[in-house]
Amino acid sequence: MCGIAGIAGLPDRALIERMTSLLAHRGPDGAGFHHGPEIALGHRRLAILDREGGAQPMRDASGRYHLVYNGEIYNYRALREELRGLGAEFRTRCDTEVVLAALAAWGESALPRFQGMFALALWDSEEKRLLIARDPVGIKPLYYARRRDALYFASEMKSLLGCPGVSRDVDLAALEDYLTFLYTVPPRTIFSDIRQLPAGHCATWQAGEWREGPYWRWNLEPEARSDAAWLELLRAHLERDMPHYAEADVPAGALLSGGIDSACIVEALSRETPPRTFTIGFDTEGSHLDETREARETAAMLGTRHTEVRAAASVAELLPTMVRHFDEPFGNPTALLAHVLAGEVRRHVTVALAGDGGDELFGGYRRYGGIAWSERLGWIPGAVWRGAVQPIARFLPGGVDGPAWARRASGFAAAQGIDAVSRYAAWTTYHRRESLDALYAPDVGRALAGRDPWAHLRALAAESEGLEPLNQAMYLDWCSFLPDNVLRYGDRMSMAHGLELRVPLADPMLAQAFLGMPARLKAGLFQSKRLLREHLRDSMPREIVQRRKQGLNPPMGHWLNGPLKPLLDDYLGEARIRRAGYFDAGAVARMRREHGAGLRDHTWRLWALIVFEAWRRQYLG
Repeated sequence: MCGIAGIAGLPDRALIERMTSLLAHRGPDGAGFHHGPEIALGHRRLAILDREGGAQPMRDASGRYHLVYNGEIYNYRALREELRGLGAEFRTRCDTEVVLAALAAWGESALPRFQGMFALALWDSEEKRLLIARDPVGIKPLYYARRRDALYFASEMKSLLGCPGVSRDVDLAALEDYLTFLYTVPPRTIFSDIRQLPAGHCATWQAGEWREGPYWRWNLEPEARSDAAWLELLRAHLERDMPHYAEADVPAGALLSGGIDSACIVEALSRETPPRTFTIGFDTEGSHLDETREARETAAMLGTRHTEVRAAASVAELLPTMVRHFDEPFGNPTALLAHVLAGEVRRHVTVALAGDGGDELFGGYRRYGGIAWSERLGWIPGAVWRGAVQPIARFLPGGVDGPAWARRASGFAAAQGIDAVSRYAAWTTYHRRESLDALYAPDVGRALAGRDPWAHLRALAAESEGLEPLNQAMYLDWCSFLPDNVLRYGDRMSMAHGLELRVPLADPMLAQAFLGMPARLKAGLFQSKRLLREHLRDSMPREIVQRRKQGLNPPMGHWLNGPLKPLLDDYLGEARIRRAGYFDAGAVARMRREHGAGLRDHTWRLWALIVFEAWRRQYLG
């Protein structure tokens, strides 16, 4: 795991060194550079495999190609043997040299053959052509800024903000995406001059000409297999691939929650040697969200050496640090917990495996049960939902101190009687058009009037038309919520500490096999992750196999009404909101009053505004 940066067209030695130095946290083990007439490449290395021989930028034997690469390719051994059969020779035992040789031999057609996570840039000095690419799932980030005569790219936006002609003007459409989803949606970023390469995409720059597009398409065709055959396919994947995910020349461990995704990974690793495991929990004010007891039981059952980390409201002191590592607003407060956990994990190991991807691929989120119930209740006319059920549901207690079932029931009822895509969007977003319009200051509102922030979800739904409703929702999560939320904070918060985070259940080859698996093997009215549970049934106790998903979320709503209330005054005071000029001060004040009085739960909306203001202070002054 590393950080990469580059300049094509107008290389500047001093600039590439500054760009690369800003990524030192991603690669604390060393820096490397390549300077040419039309290219400058920089690399910060976190040495995981072949610590002596894997330095970058790496040049092939002919001197034609130069590569900078961030990630891990888990099938590199098989690719190396295939390339040797074509006459390639290797000087190192690292995956970087295999990536370089594969790109030299096969060009862009090599990209779909890489099983793993990556962001890379390959310079062809003969064609004077730059290729950049990002892995199919979107685990590793890659940003770029195009100017008239130059292209700048890097693993993080901080490296681009000092480049000539790159402004800090706010992209208002990206701001709206952030308020809606708590993250910006590719290819936009919060900066109008900077773009993020979407997952599964590559681009080329040659003499100022730019070409970008997808190199990867997900297989959504359903396959006819028996239930037993699906289970055997899952077990074959895990048995074959898990050892590759654990391979490292440095200490490795695993993150362990109370759920079954991480239990599945740790159980597979423990067949050889139980790994070190780590979990995070809360003090008494967040005890209802705490999974440390369940994680402790799983660790004891599997015989791991287990470490627990505790978090309290004081984690909010990390807000400026969190913002600095994202370079743009990111509104999921779980990122704070991930930062704390990663810092402790890095004290013990350099590589950690996590269960990210299991919910989206095997059916773990509560909304999947909601979709199943919506299908079961589809016979109820929309007029009945709108005219009878929804007005009653509005009287359910909706404040942060009210029962969770009431908030879920109200949200379920509010999303009935509409099309499936809009229902999914209603459950995964934090503002609708009307609430956005009420929130904006007049100038911002006029600039964004009539925009559809759900447009990319509708496009994904069109791609997956014909799938079962549950599988379609999971495809939308796989292509949006997973890379742009879960994997984004996983990468930024782990890399803040120089920790390599690996995600075996977000494997592209695994997803190619299971995205089209029948929905009944994933989730239903009363149970989630059916196939994963069946896989664990022979090796884990029933109480672990049958656990319900809790999720890693801090009790932010309670904290905002308690120890973090001063943050609301500091960041969201009416005078400050007016001076910033983005939002209507009265609308923000109403949200604060309703949340504080227990009338409505505005946790996510208020936290998103706090984070935006923290970002604005740090990046816009």
